[in-house]
Amino acid sequence: MSAVVSSTGYRGAGAVLRPVLALQAALLVSVVSNLGRIPVFSTGDATNAPLLVNDIAVAIVIAAGLMVAARNRSLRMDDVAITAALFALVGGLSAVAAVPKYGLSGFELAVSLAYLARWLFYFALYVVIINTVSRRDVEGVWKALEWMLLAFALFGIVQSLFLPGFAQMVYPDSRVRFDWDEQGHRLVSTVLEPNIAAAMILLGLLVHLGRLSTGANVAGWKPLVLFTALVMTLSRSGALALLVGGLVILAARGLSKRVMQFGAALLVLLAVSLPRLIPFMQQYDKLSFGGSAAGRLVNLAQVLTAFLDSPWIGVGFNTFGFYMERQGVDRMGLPFQSSDGGLLFAAAMTGVIGVGIYCMMLFVVFRRCRAVWRSPHFTPDERGLCLGVAAGIAALCAHSLFVNSLFSTAVLLPLWALWGLTFAIRTNAGAEPIPTTGSIPCAVVLTGA
Repeated sequence: MSAVVSSTGYRGAGAVLRPVLALQAALLVSVVSNLGRIPVFSTGDATNAPLLVNDIAVAIVIAAGLMVAARNRSLRMDDVAITAALFALVGGLSAVAAVPKYGLSGFELAVSLAYLARWLFYFALYVVIINTVSRRDVEGVWKALEWMLLAFALFGIVQSLFLPGFAQMVYPDSRVRFDWDEQGHRLVSTVLEPNIAAAMILLGLLVHLGRLSTGANVAGWKPLVLFTALVMTLSRSGALALLVGGLVILAARGLSKRVMQFGAALLVLLAVSLPRLIPFMQQYDKLSFGGSAAGRLVNLAQVLTAFLDSPWIGVGFNTFGFYMERQGVDRMGLPFQSSDGGLLFAAAMTGVIGVGIYCMMLFVVFRRCRAVWRSPHFTPDERGLCLGVAAGIAALCAHSLFVNSLFSTAVLLPLWALWGLTFAIRTNAGAEPIPTTGSIPCAVVLTGA
């Protein structure tokens, strides 16, 4: 019996493998986030490392993608995937180098490498997408991600209004600072952390703004819901990131009529809500530079000290907490393995070499997106999505200065899904002809005999 390989799977012998459908389901299921924690691994110190329902969903997508790759005897690795693998290699070597330098135990090394493995595990989602998602599949995958983020935001609005202290309601035995901080009426949604929730919401909101700027059809209530949810997180890092991402869109497209109309609607909404919003922000000390803002400056100083201590290869991927412990600072469990700082934190972990490779990866995606949004060969929807993704890269770099969103899997799942969609658009995976203008990012295809 003959078999036909399609862009979305393998059809033959009465079986159909559809990684695209698995991907859409995984994106929808990811709305569960930290409500679907399965405690299967205890570290024996301050906290546990749980298995998430999201992890299982991603594993199914990866398995489906690997089955298609095995059947096709082909695996595409583009320049983004290659730079990600190089970054992971440097990260692993930096963690190993930290063992003799800082006296890490075998268990501490295993903890450090475990998160690196998790980072690669989630990045494999991108590899599956560039191997199985075609241009015609992009809109369906985006819709799944969009509806997940809208559901995440809508539930968060309800939670903010009626379910204060939601994390403690869900996990009454959780410990403040070790597990979940008490956030009161701030929007935390299912991720249970307002700043990470803001980063997730931003990714969807910026795609909507990008599409508005290119003339694509966007229902006005969708970005309005996401913006409302973003405001209710009371995340200053989220506000800064929205400003940075908005400036990218403005620089690329200028002030279109539709963006101006939406901006005017947001200004009216903010003006009406100020009498309630200002006391809300004052209640959580969001109008001063003390409290958490001062604490983040301390964190940035610690990250800078770590970078200066080992500027070339860093103090080790995910070993920051162990490093600080050797400097006499109480690590207080696995959550304190990370820190604020964004790209500076990446430099502290992996040095100039690692952060250089990481920045190269960001640049490649940004360049790809730029090629799409500037080309008339693509639809307004496609150009707007790529512009929103590019704006999201800049926004996350700003956001992660104050929250470790660049390495949060809750953020990385939608981010890398969007990166994969830009590849499917740019290279027109499938039967569509590739535009001849501009450069096409290189890709290495590994084929079997």
